[in-house]
Amino acid sequence: MVDPGPLGVALAALPTERHPDYGSQARRLLRELSPTDEQLTALVDDTANPEQIRFNAFYCLQARAWRRKDHTRHRANTDRHQAEFGHHPMFFFMQAEYYASLDEDPVNLEAAMRFAEQAVERLPGVPGVLHLAAEVRADYADRQAVPDRDQLLAADRHVRQAIAISSGTYPRYHATLARICTLRGDFPGARASIARAIDAEDSSDPEYALRLGSYQLIRSRIQYVQETEQLRSRQEEASGELRRIRGQILEIMGLLAAVIALITTAANIASGQSAQAAGGLMALTGGVVLLVFWAFHLLIVDTPSGRRGLAALVLGVMLVVAGWAQMQWGPTNARTGSDQFLVEDVQ
Repeated sequence: MVDPGPLGVALAALPTERHPDYGSQARRLLRELSPTDEQLTALVDDTANPEQIRFNAFYCLQARAWRRKDHTRHRANTDRHQAEFGHHPMFFFMQAEYYASLDEDPVNLEAAMRFAEQAVERLPGVPGVLHLAAEVRADYADRQAVPDRDQLLAADRHVRQAIAISSGTYPRYHATLARICTLRGDFPGARASIARAIDAEDSSDPEYALRLGSYQLIRSRIQYVQETEQLRSRQEEASGELRRIRGQILEIMGLLAAVIALITTAANIASGQSAQAAGGLMALTGGVVLLVFWAFHLLIVDTPSGRRGLAALVLGVMLVVAGWAQMQWGPTNARTGSDQFLVEDVQ
């Protein structure tokens, strides 16, 4: 058995995996004692040590690899120790990290989301677990043409819960919230969250420049997405205006065609007809033209407004009825007048 020394004592003093401060105290141990990877690996491999000490050493080893973005080492450790540590609730969290660190294939992100949700079910009060579940969902939504609103809502709920449990002390959580707000279209909330992340980041941290650079990228993306959304909105307004102008042009063309048809028909009807007969035919023709124009507007242009459409319909029907009624007795009177003229000519 390898003498664990102060490192082993500190590892044994860590809270349980279900405690909200488990991850933060493990990272504090890494900062204060600065154990080497070899020391942690020796404690993990020594089966004479209590399992909880071994697992705590394994978690510290994984947390350091993840923070350094040494994903190859992280995945190798996960594969190596899955059989003996796979029953620990926190191991589902590490498996979610495992698949999230693979290539950007949606299948890997879907697997990461499944493991992250399983970790949340087992460790619902651990902010790091909640944050990873939100972060993985945000990564998945970034790669979708149209993000799933339910997925974004779940991610938003997880990260806000993580911020509340940790009292807002982790800038990275605010940065993730900014990403999710951007995907949801809440640009003021996104800008406020990324500003909090930048302000809260510790400038004495060795990785300050790297983190600040990632925050600035998020801020630039917020601006880009907002401007893109505004441009799309203006394009939709312009398209609507073009459709409205096209409808007006079609209305004018239809009206001109109706007027020309009415004039032509009136000229043909008026020739060789009496005034009453011509008047009835013209009224009938005008009503038919008005109804045809109304139907043209309804089908081709758009649904007419209530009062104007109803007025055009009623007027067209009235003209048709009036013209038809006049046609019923107009020609008889015309023939009577013609007979009188013939009698006078004979006399």
